[in-house]
Amino acid sequence: MWTLSAQRMRTERDPTAYKWMIDNFTQSWRNFRSGRIWTLITASFSHENIGHILFNGFTFFFMARPVLAMLGSRQFLFLYLGGGLFASVGSMAWNLIVKGRDAASYGASGAIYSVVSFLACVAPTMTFQLYGIIPVPAWLLVTGVFAYDTYSAINDKQRGTDTAGHVAGLLAGAGYYIIARRRRIL
Repeated sequence: MWTLSAQRMRTERDPTAYKWMIDNFTQSWRNFRSGRIWTLITASFSHENIGHILFNGFTFFFMARPVLAMLGSRQFLFLYLGGGLFASVGSMAWNLIVKGRDAASYGASGAIYSVVSFLACVAPTMTFQLYGIIPVPAWLLVTGVFAYDTYSAINDKQRGTDTAGHVAGLLAGAGYYIIARRRRIL
């Protein structure tokens, strides 16, 4: 949808579809302040292009299956949607309070990272395949991603990538793990 709406805006000079996408499928302080609170969730289902959705889908496919088997569909949905919501709110707060800007973003990475970090907490020695070929223990991969994205969020090193949302998603998954252990869901 993003690609089609951007193409329509360029070729036909009609920004209607593109503006509708921004208003309904990106999380931002502007959208939140305007009462479009659903964007805190819908942003997690919006992707820029086919590469973006394929990369997120590939990661989700391999990481979600064991977590779904552990939690069941209801708790998994709570983790995933809660992770997406926490990533959106965390990103919005970081950009507004720390960086002093209203930065819109979208994508499933924050929600997916909540699933990945939850899995790493449950099975820290489980082997993940970095780029599909390099075996890495789950705890090391998640710690590395957390460190890299935190550094990038602080120093604005990844323009175009919502690293603050990634960090918030990772924290959401770890937080869910702590709560699940205390409530004996696991």
